[in-house]
Amino acid sequence: MIALGGNAHIRKPRVLLKPASVLGLSIIIALLIALLVAWSVRQASLNRLETTTQAQLARLVMSLDAALARYSYLPVLIAQETEIKAHLQQAPDALSSSQINHYLARTNQLAGTMDIYLMRADGMTIASSNWDKTWSFIGNDFAFRPYFQQAMSGQLGRYYAVGTTSNERGYYFASAVQDEKQNPLGVVVVKISVNTIEQLWQNQSFEFWVTDDDGIIFMASDYQTLFHTLEALSPLRQQAIIDTQRYVGFALKPLANFKRNFLHDNLYRVERQNQHYLMAKHRMEEAGWDVYVLSDWRSITQTLQIALLITLALTGLSGLLLFTFWKYRTQRQCYQQAAMAELETKVAERTQALEQAQTGLIQAAKMAALGQMSSTINHELNNPLGAIRAYADNARQFLERGQISIAQTNLQEIAALTERMATITHQLKAFARKSHGQRERCSLAMAIDSSLVIMQPRFARAGVELQQERLAEAVTVWADLVWLEQILINLFSNALDAIHERADPQIGLKITSLQDQACMEIWDNGTGLDENDMNHLFEPFFTTKQAGHGLGLGLSISQRLAVDMQGSLQAFNRAEGGAVFCLCLPLAPKE
Repeated sequence: MIALGGNAHIRKPRVLLKPASVLGLSIIIALLIALLVAWSVRQASLNRLETTTQAQLARLVMSLDAALARYSYLPVLIAQETEIKAHLQQAPDALSSSQINHYLARTNQLAGTMDIYLMRADGMTIASSNWDKTWSFIGNDFAFRPYFQQAMSGQLGRYYAVGTTSNERGYYFASAVQDEKQNPLGVVVVKISVNTIEQLWQNQSFEFWVTDDDGIIFMASDYQTLFHTLEALSPLRQQAIIDTQRYVGFALKPLANFKRNFLHDNLYRVERQNQHYLMAKHRMEEAGWDVYVLSDWRSITQTLQIALLITLALTGLSGLLLFTFWKYRTQRQCYQQAAMAELETKVAERTQALEQAQTGLIQAAKMAALGQMSSTINHELNNPLGAIRAYADNARQFLERGQISIAQTNLQEIAALTERMATITHQLKAFARKSHGQRERCSLAMAIDSSLVIMQPRFARAGVELQQERLAEAVTVWADLVWLEQILINLFSNALDAIHERADPQIGLKITSLQDQACMEIWDNGTGLDENDMNHLFEPFFTTKQAGHGLGLGLSISQRLAVDMQGSLQAFNRAEGGAVFCLCLPLAPKE
């Protein structure tokens, strides 16, 4: 620094970095920043891709489960038909083979299945819905199929295979036809089309595979991968597949150029034909399937490339600014060694101005970042806070007026907004879970309240307030809670369908307790039940609704569930008009 006056002197020059050193240090810092950004962006992109892939996998699995569950009851219902049993027993008044064929063909058409056929206990097919086709199953022996063996042992047969006659992919459900002593007389088989299920998930943003226990792809978004294996099959497994004729006419070769590396939690990084994917896997135990979803890995690399380009650009710009600033300071430093104190003061003032400018740039950058995030923050907060803010504003006004009780009511509404969403989500999850008919002590009030949580939106749309007559004391029945909720929802839905054209729609629920049973009567003020329909109301596929508005299985399944729980389901017409369905279940013994 140069002092003013006669005693002015020149300060010793400062040690300055060479340009090469500054450039090397800048490059090292830029590389470190780029590596840190690359790692952070890659992890964020990978986490996002994992979440998206697992969500797509969950949707696909739910769709497959629903597609299979839709038909699992069908062979059981058909196997219980007296005409089917009589035909297998060759009773004197049994229907002819032609009549059974027509019945199976009609049922197959109504249910939308691929084929339905009837087999004797020795595996010979004696009736089929495709009796009039060139590929008819009649006369074919399918005793070698695992689904036949499962059904004959008393289980619900489930099996995927390529048809030996039709050469079409299908999933088979099979149920044994039993006599009065529970001895198997034969087997009813329902075949559903795998191709129909597969087409629902074509043209998605991801690829999918469905494999059997041997890792053989039998459903896929890319048809070129069908009937390929994820790994080479051993000679023993190949022979077992040949014995069951599961894939007649297909070579079952491993996928070409396929590699997979395990990441975590059923997630893999996959390379196939020089392309990389993130693959998620889910096991469908009941069906015996493995479901895979493959998402393009390029979404990670592309995001990473863009982030690196932006980072390098910003780092380069910052480095250029710093280098320019350093060069300017160096030049000024050299000039200060020979300049007067006044000149040094001006340099200091300019340096201070530059520092203030730099501080302003940093603050402006922070504000710009906040501006970019404001739309996202606003979107995430405004939707749930809209209703809460309205209640809060009202509560404040009521407090100012001294109306504390009304203000407390508004605060309770705020709490109810979140509680309501949590209740509905919890109930839908509980209702969706699978049940195997395990009877236990069930609170009747809990089952009714749970079903009403799900049905309330439909009641609100129809403008109906349920009229309830419940008992004062708690009622506990011996039942399966999920089955009981399913029956109640079916009955409430039927009541809503019955009163949709009424000017004064009414639906009611009445609970009574008689001896060792509890009965629930669900009534409506609709048009009531036709006398001619009474005897067929609980038959499978019988419906009074227009075509396309149901298969007619709701009441049939509900009655079957009630009987399986040692209860009953009956229907009557009300004297006041409308219909009433009465569900009775055994009371649970007192603890």
